[in-house]
Amino acid sequence: MPFPVYSRNAPLQEHVGPVHVVAYNTTGQYILSGGQDRKIILWNPNSSKLVKSYIAHGYEVLDIAVSYDNAKFVSCGGDRTIYLWDVTSGATIRRFSGHMSRVNTVDFNADASVVASGSYDAKVRLWDTKSSSQRPIQLLEEAKDSISTLQIVGSQIITGSVDGFVRVYDLRMGQLLEDLIGSPVTSIKDSTDGACLLVSTLDSTIRLMDKSNGTMLQTFKGHLNKEYRIRSCFGDNDVYVVSGSEDGKVYAWDMLSGRVVHELKGHGEKVISCVAYHPKKPQMISCGTDGSIQVWDYT
Repeated sequence: MPFPVYSRNAPLQEHVGPVHVVAYNTTGQYILSGGQDRKIILWNPNSSKLVKSYIAHGYEVLDIAVSYDNAKFVSCGGDRTIYLWDVTSGATIRRFSGHMSRVNTVDFNADASVVASGSYDAKVRLWDTKSSSQRPIQLLEEAKDSISTLQIVGSQIITGSVDGFVRVYDLRMGQLLEDLIGSPVTSIKDSTDGACLLVSTLDSTIRLMDKSNGTMLQTFKGHLNKEYRIRSCFGDNDVYVVSGSEDGKVYAWDMLSGRVVHELKGHGEKVISCVAYHPKKPQMISCGTDGSIQVWDYT
């Protein structure tokens, strides 16, 4: 076992019902969570204290992304609306509407001038955060089923969908690369060097893929992911791969060997739907259907 892991604090418990997403800000000083109860909560992970609640969504909150300067965040959910928030005041700066069904995933570009949203309606819409227009500036509609996950990386928009495809849109070059994984995609993460993609799918497999040609570099197995959208991530500067599981455990793999190096229990036997790794130190957070958020420290 290359590193011991322990739970430093008691679980963060304020949500009523499942917690769908947890995310650090860019410095790791605070975390945001969103859940079935329609609330978004700002936490201090070091003191385990609730700092602020953000209430506007009419249905469950499904995804959150924080801007580069930590002053804003964007959220989406079952009410088909994307909200742009001011972190300090708690006010909604903008609301973007246009999707025909729930919005599963959102992300900012580098300077937070554009928000991308992916929906159950199989569309990706791009929104200008600086404009007063309510119309999307671009529509991506190549997917044949629900967009479950997306990420903006430079001039690229990377999407994963229930049709089993990972799509990389290079907006600068006007190119689209498509890789058929086969099983519905639940999560994608770009590596630190931008060369690889971490792709989670509903066959209890996580794949490390070469982004330029779609070659599979490694697979990670041992967790259970057959029914729920479970999000995985890189950890410790891409040394580890971390994911939740439907068996109530957080799994960590060595990225090079693909070997499971730890199984962590902290959510009973409930589904762990989302994990996120601290951007600067060995710490991670997890959330799940038990309604709690767990902070994990590595030493």
